[in-house]
Amino acid sequence: MNIKIGRLHLWGAIPLLIASTVAESSLIVAPHGAGRDSDLAGVVVAAPDDGGSASLVNPAGVVSKARNEAMLAILPGTFRVSYKNPAMGYDDHGSTNYVALNAWYGLGEIRGWSLGVGAYGSLGAAFNLPTAPGIGQTSPYLGEMGIMNVGLNAGRQLTPNLRFGVQLSPQFGMQKMRMPTPMGDAHLKAKGFGLSAAAGLVYTLTDTVSLGLAYRTPGLARLSGDARVGNVGQDDSVNFVSPQSIAAGLAYQPAENLKLLGQLTWTRYTDFERGDIQFHQTTALNSPILSRAINRVRWGVAMEYELIPRHTFRAGFSHSKAMIPDEALSPMMYDHDNDMIMAGYEVDFDTWRLGFTTGYAKNKERNVSMADNPMFPGTYKSTSPLSLGVRVIWQNRRE
Repeated sequence: MNIKIGRLHLWGAIPLLIASTVAESSLIVAPHGAGRDSDLAGVVVAAPDDGGSASLVNPAGVVSKARNEAMLAILPGTFRVSYKNPAMGYDDHGSTNYVALNAWYGLGEIRGWSLGVGAYGSLGAAFNLPTAPGIGQTSPYLGEMGIMNVGLNAGRQLTPNLRFGVQLSPQFGMQKMRMPTPMGDAHLKAKGFGLSAAAGLVYTLTDTVSLGLAYRTPGLARLSGDARVGNVGQDDSVNFVSPQSIAAGLAYQPAENLKLLGQLTWTRYTDFERGDIQFHQTTALNSPILSRAINRVRWGVAMEYELIPRHTFRAGFSHSKAMIPDEALSPMMYDHDNDMIMAGYEVDFDTWRLGFTTGYAKNKERNVSMADNPMFPGTYKSTSPLSLGVRVIWQNRRE
């Protein structure tokens, strides 16, 4: 049941940070991690030949040199949000720092199976708007969540042209939330475990063309902890369902030192509607995590170019429409139409490689009318300034 109480609208009250970067605008499901896939804006399903791509995008990537590599990657950044609601007199902005992390360790090949384990996730707050004493609001809008995933990958070369991979991904999540309600300011802390899985294929069509296909199942995480609403302390629980997705793409290599990539990723964002948040005593505040969502396709193109031997430049672009409609927006979670541009540089020192990543997402401002959203009309903005990530890859040449 959807609950509306005074100025409180709990729809979309929990920001979702389920993959490897902060929930940045409509990047609620992060399209890339902090490795080579970040250089290419996540457009790697047809060429997932590194640990980061195998972890997050296509598990078939473990059947490559990734099975004999180890990687550590970090991508820090700042996320800035603002919300203006003339109807209630709120007009403020906030910012928070976050860190996206990726780690990978290839376990080699055992009886024809390539094995590897990856860890990916993020630390930081997605939405953080301050109190407004001038209008009597004593609580901020705060939604902070981090989920760490451990991807257990196994893959096999089924035919000379076809490789296959699967992943089982246990998760550990932690969440904090603060918001004003007519029953008093609400504080929530929760943590718990979850699970998701993925499978993928890479098919070498010709010497220069490869096709990729990957599917990620819905994930389910169950969190529990302590909450307070006004002066009422209580237990809480969160059932968090992350969306399933299908990615399909093409990699074309017109020259030995150049690779061009394209990709479409369909995400079933309506899976979010199956999750909920429960206050065990103040049950009037119980609600879905997101009352309504729209399934979307993110499309992208990328290039990988070896400028000179051992020096590789990469760049990628992707675009997606917002998945939260106007009537379901709140300052606790919102998104935008966005364009993402990423770029990276990597140098090979034989037994190890060093890479750098930078990028920018341009988000379209949203103006929501009172008719569409009586609880939270107004102007929603978010930005993320340019950031610089770094990674180190160790190459164990066992083959």
